[in-house]
Amino acid sequence: GCKESFVFRGVAENDIDVFSVPGSFELPVIAKTLASSGKYGAVVCIGAVIKGATSHYDAVVGASTNGIMNAGVNTGVPVVFGVLTCENLEQALDRAGGKLGNKGAEFAAVAVEMASLVEKVKKL
Repeated sequence: GCKESFVFRGVAENDIDVFSVPGSFELPVIAKTLASSGKYGAVVCIGAVIKGATSHYDAVVGASTNGIMNAGVNTGVPVVFGVLTCENLEQALDRAGGKLGNKGAEFAAVAVEMASLVEKVKKL
């Protein structure tokens, strides 16, 4: 949904790069690396953290949230927080193209809007 939304908004498919990381906790490192590269107008971090029986969920959500936010703040490149925080797999699937829509498409829309806004502000 994210890639389709980018293309719908005029981003050439060959300008969309996709990188995979082992988990949501690792997203901030690659987000900051990509944002710092000067090659991207925005970075979208997509993932899902599903609550389990331990407090590990809270640690992963907190670290990924703060790290992704800091990647954007520290580089000046919009870094979109697209990590779904869910109670169960059904909730994640519902939000990732299921009966509640496709959050990935929404994340791409935010990335395009923010990249455009940052460029506009830079020209002031």
